[in-house]
Amino acid sequence: MPAWTPPRESTWTSGLIRVFAGSFLRPDRRGSCPYKGALKARTGIKLAPGPLPTYKADPREGFNLGPLGNTLDLIEYEGVGPEEALRRALAATRERSEADPGLAAWTRFALDRYLEGGTPDLRPVPYSWVLVTQLRKPDDRGARRYEQCVWGRPYTSADGRVRELRVPVARELRGPEQEAAKHVRQAERADLAAAAQVVARGKPHRLPDRFRWSDEAQPVWDTGEAARRQPEEVKITEVSCLDGQRHEVLSEGPEDVAQRYAAYGLPELTAAVSAGTFVPGHDCEDCKYAPSCPALSRLGGVLDIEDRTRPRRTWSVTNGRSYVGRPDRDEGCPARERLRRLRLPDREARALTPHVIRGHAVHTWIQQRHEAHSGIACCPDDAPDGRSPWSAGRWTVPREQADLGARMVAAHARYCPYKLSTVTEVVHERTLVVHDTVADVVVLAKTDMLYRDGSSWVYRETKTDARQNPPVEADVLRERPQLALAVLLSTSPVVGEDVSSARVELELLGPHGARLIVIDPFDAGVRVVARQVVRSLAADWHADTTAVARPGPHCRACEMAVWCRPALPDAPKG
Repeated sequence: MPAWTPPRESTWTSGLIRVFAGSFLRPDRRGSCPYKGALKARTGIKLAPGPLPTYKADPREGFNLGPLGNTLDLIEYEGVGPEEALRRALAATRERSEADPGLAAWTRFALDRYLEGGTPDLRPVPYSWVLVTQLRKPDDRGARRYEQCVWGRPYTSADGRVRELRVPVARELRGPEQEAAKHVRQAERADLAAAAQVVARGKPHRLPDRFRWSDEAQPVWDTGEAARRQPEEVKITEVSCLDGQRHEVLSEGPEDVAQRYAAYGLPELTAAVSAGTFVPGHDCEDCKYAPSCPALSRLGGVLDIEDRTRPRRTWSVTNGRSYVGRPDRDEGCPARERLRRLRLPDREARALTPHVIRGHAVHTWIQQRHEAHSGIACCPDDAPDGRSPWSAGRWTVPREQADLGARMVAAHARYCPYKLSTVTEVVHERTLVVHDTVADVVVLAKTDMLYRDGSSWVYRETKTDARQNPPVEADVLRERPQLALAVLLSTSPVVGEDVSSARVELELLGPHGARLIVIDPFDAGVRVVARQVVRSLAADWHADTTAVARPGPHCRACEMAVWCRPALPDAPKG
């Protein structure tokens, strides 16, 4: 295993590597940055000062299960009643702001769901299980001490023979049929293997607070024999905070756990703490290495905001639309953007309307066709049979939308990029990431399609429109702000080195054909409008520190309204 290379111009002040074994390797970390994970594991890394601070703390809660964990700590470890525990966990402290009203409502709901099952046969362990490996001399990574931790809530039986880690999740759990189909893959999950090893062999420790994170975890000796003895059975259980269901994802003895860890957990964990691959994206938001990262593009002034005082965050047009709303409609709501950013669950599946599902399916069908037949232009006959429901990826178009969706797929053939002989490459769903150093915001643009025409990349947005005779869009950049951001990015090295013939396109797919709008990103007037549009979506959001709800008719369709609980205006009479 090659040695991990610390960041340039940095010092490592301790030989400690600390990882949260399960969450470090969980399957849903796809798209995360491996290098950030390795950097976080090395708690003593000190980076050289640069023009921007490495990290600026956000006083607002950023984890949708954070207040729930604080509430359960008070209930299970200090004997505080649920109502008082909630009040204390949601209140402001010297380190954090008072919880958002929507987050508070979700926490109350989640607490009830978590407590439904109770713990009659197990007792909570008020400290973290930590598996410590102490070396006599530094290894090839420079480490002398490894601390493997695990995220979740630890419990043990009165005699210590059973240990259980309960993992709260902010979603529904998969059904037994789905789990049975994925049994083999689950048996090989590295995150479960690594977490189970910590539960089986770890000892109670007190972890340092976040301001002294480079300190070693301290063993706790007064927890009783039951919490310290090696168990005979290890369990990991997911608990849905949305519906209260519980799913036991692992139940094994220590020997089986050790074999699983050696086969699946240890190799992945070893690779993770040595990772040297950069993947810019959402992880850049709170990464202390972001201002110096060689893989993160920098382009000052994208948002046209000169203010570096706010905590570094990510921003996309989707965030902007959530905050501001659509043009000429009084539907802007700061709380909606804030609660969506917290990823509160869509309890009633309001966001996945039939037409939204149809749009995703159309995109996915075209993408799969391009990837399976690279270089071959699409034709109308490649579309699905719209006489019955059809699927593309994880999206299934219902019968009432099937014909319309199929006609939209067929319409794409008219402007398929492979019809151009000069097109050599088509890429779907690539996320462009750029650090606006003037606003200190990491800007994300998830492209529908990028294709190389000659030596330059073309940025194409593909939209579906079910209207029979859609009007010509008079102000396409304001109506489709993704195009405004595309204009600002497409002429920069963020997209590609050669931008001499870059262009931006809007492909509109409808029931009776397709239309293509081409935008010149080098046109001075176009760039002025694009900059105005992007700034209008970002300026108020960037300055806002409260994210207060703005109730209105739009609340009726907002999936966050179930947590926000706004006072809706009365319906018009007459």
